[in-house]
Amino acid sequence: MNQFFLIHFFSLVRKGEIIQQVMRFFKQVITLVFCWISFANVYGQDFVQRKGHQFYLKGQPYYYTGANYWYGGLLALPAADHNGIERLRIELDFLRSKGITNVRVMAGAEGSGQISGVPRVNPPLQASKGKFDASVLKGLDILLVELDKRNMKAVLFLSNNWEWTGGFLQYLNWNGLLQDSVLRRKLSWDEQRDYVSRFYTCPPCKEDYLKQVRYILDHVNSVNGRKYMNEPAIMAWELANEPRPMRSASNDAYQAWVSSVAAFIKSKDKNHLITTGHEGEVGTESMQLFESVHADSNIDYLTIHIWPKNWGWFKEASMEADFSMVISKTKDYITRHMAVAQKLQKPLVVEEFGLPRDGHSFDVNSKTVLRDQYYNTIFSYLKNSADTGGVIGGVNFWAFAGIARPVKGHVFWKKGDDFMGDPPMEEQGLNSVFDRDSTTWNLIYHYTSELMHPQNKINITADTRATKETRNLYANLKKLLVSGILFGHQDDLAYGVGWKYIDGKSDIKEVTNDYPAVYGWELGNIEHELPYNLDSVPFDKIRKYIRQGYDRGGVITLSWHADNPVNGESAWDTTHGAVQSILPGGNRHELYQSWLDKIADFMLSLKGKNGELIPVLFRPFHELTGNWFWWCRNTCTPVEYKLLWRFTIDYLRNTRKVNNLIYVYNTADFDSRESYLERYPGDDVVDIISFDAYQYGDPRNDSSFLKNVDRRLTILEEIAREKNKIPALAETGYEAIPYAEWWTNTLWKAIGDHKISYVLAWRNHGLQPGGHMHYYAPFRGQVSAKDFQEFFKLKRTLFQSDITKQNLYK
Repeated sequence: MNQFFLIHFFSLVRKGEIIQQVMRFFKQVITLVFCWISFANVYGQDFVQRKGHQFYLKGQPYYYTGANYWYGGLLALPAADHNGIERLRIELDFLRSKGITNVRVMAGAEGSGQISGVPRVNPPLQASKGKFDASVLKGLDILLVELDKRNMKAVLFLSNNWEWTGGFLQYLNWNGLLQDSVLRRKLSWDEQRDYVSRFYTCPPCKEDYLKQVRYILDHVNSVNGRKYMNEPAIMAWELANEPRPMRSASNDAYQAWVSSVAAFIKSKDKNHLITTGHEGEVGTESMQLFESVHADSNIDYLTIHIWPKNWGWFKEASMEADFSMVISKTKDYITRHMAVAQKLQKPLVVEEFGLPRDGHSFDVNSKTVLRDQYYNTIFSYLKNSADTGGVIGGVNFWAFAGIARPVKGHVFWKKGDDFMGDPPMEEQGLNSVFDRDSTTWNLIYHYTSELMHPQNKINITADTRATKETRNLYANLKKLLVSGILFGHQDDLAYGVGWKYIDGKSDIKEVTNDYPAVYGWELGNIEHELPYNLDSVPFDKIRKYIRQGYDRGGVITLSWHADNPVNGESAWDTTHGAVQSILPGGNRHELYQSWLDKIADFMLSLKGKNGELIPVLFRPFHELTGNWFWWCRNTCTPVEYKLLWRFTIDYLRNTRKVNNLIYVYNTADFDSRESYLERYPGDDVVDIISFDAYQYGDPRNDSSFLKNVDRRLTILEEIAREKNKIPALAETGYEAIPYAEWWTNTLWKAIGDHKISYVLAWRNHGLQPGGHMHYYAPFRGQVSAKDFQEFFKLKRTLFQSDITKQNLYK
């Protein structure tokens, strides 16, 4: 340490400056840590999460249609009899084209050779006790990479209650509880139950199982270099395929095993969900045990399997005659398990269900009429759940056979045959769905397209606890996208050109004899507890006007031009550092929280005649791509803006329990999808995507406004379809509207071919100091009033009378 540094250091200490510098340093560190944590949470890899009774992916509720593809991790291995990686890619492309986004796959088999009278799946991951072959996981490595390319997810089961992959019987064999000769011969059902039930009271068996679990979790993908624990293509770990206690005497040990394994996995892997792989009540022979097993805090969701043939719900000879009973029992089974899921507030996945082909045939050319009807029954539960935000989060039919075909003369699988959906101990073709089963695939695609289609996706607000009226408004605004565009006006009921605070008056109504459909208001100044907003409208009057618009069935939107928190200047003061200062760790963070409390108090004061909260389209920190506000792109980084938005929404909806808001993300100019989304804070905190655009040049010789709005709306609609959001033009106008045909010849030409929710014209202030006229909507006698009447008459422009009958809040 040189002498100059020491002298400088001690001089700083004497002056007290070192303490200030250290404090500033630690504030910066705290802010940066918060930024990185939040950024990682929001913009990390796309893992499926659970929030209450729903799955979420990329901030959106995730309801999926999946397939059992247990052999998928073996196809890409070099063994010739598996048809190689090309079959895998062909089949994944096929599944994705049909809307399948989830596959359930075996993670690894145990042991080799015949087991319980049938050949087991090979090659095994654990060929002998504690000896793992990493090369076997290369096929799974490739599968996960290929799934990731197609935005698909995998559920991996880590072992098996049944013999065809080795599973629990193999662990018993390795630890001396099942002799080799007994392992190889066909076990009776009672023998199977007796032996497997011992697994849960065999400490070395359970430890050997855990070694395989640990090995899989720690495995590094040989293709992309990721640990499986960090692999977003994996949705969930499943303890085993259909783990059963098998005997009631093992129930306690069984439940303890489930709990301990789930805790072990969760301690190592915080990214992925965990489930059991359970069949439901049939698997435990007790609904109480099923419920208590899945009540464990480390079990993220429930599973059930439904096997009408195996469970004796029909006889082979009378399959068609018994079919109505099959449907009845299936509905009852699903309904009773849904009740458990609702009680536990966890998702339920119907992850195995199957039915033989008509006539119990194994012929790939035979019909599947009954199977299709059966699938339709189960898929309808998923569709209804997705439409209503219900507990059924996904379904996986059993099972996908792809391009494989049974070998003539081979009723059961033999070494060298293609893997298919039916495991080795079952007749090949029994429950398999082949790529050429056109009627089945048409049915599947009908449901997956319903789930995927933007107009039929679940209409759930970013706030999953939103009030009923708020949810209804959001859903109905989506439905209205195909009908037309709502017209809105800022401060419409408060004042206009030449008048102020006259009950019932409106410049729009003076011209059209109808009110606008959307009423815009401003909250600036509320942060200072002033009685009026920055446009001098008293907040008490705003509250009254909001109630009037709501009572008519209109839509309310609020913006907030908050003053600069650093210096108290207006929102248009662009002193840098304001956003950073109000983030957690910033020196104005507590001040900002107090501002949000005032916003929350106002929102919670907006109530209808029955005391219900009035829904509001809230548009904070708008026009973010401009350079004129303290939150714009020239004053903060993209990460800081995202964090500001996310903190704001989190504080309002979670800390203050404001659940009547629909959140509107809003930019000014943008040139591409990328520039629009540069500061986008996440699907889970945005409901409506929008931008503002104003006419400046004379439209008779300057078409830039028309062209830019048209082009940007095209980009906006594409993003809205992708993210399942509502697009809107949140502010627009041409000051003083000197062009008489601006409404039909410019604005409508720019927006008329687009499916956006609403367009809002800015306020009619009227005469300003200095003699300048400031207004954006026509009034009686204004030069564009006649053209606005033609705009009003257009089939796709919607005003108050059009939407009153729509009952948007019901």
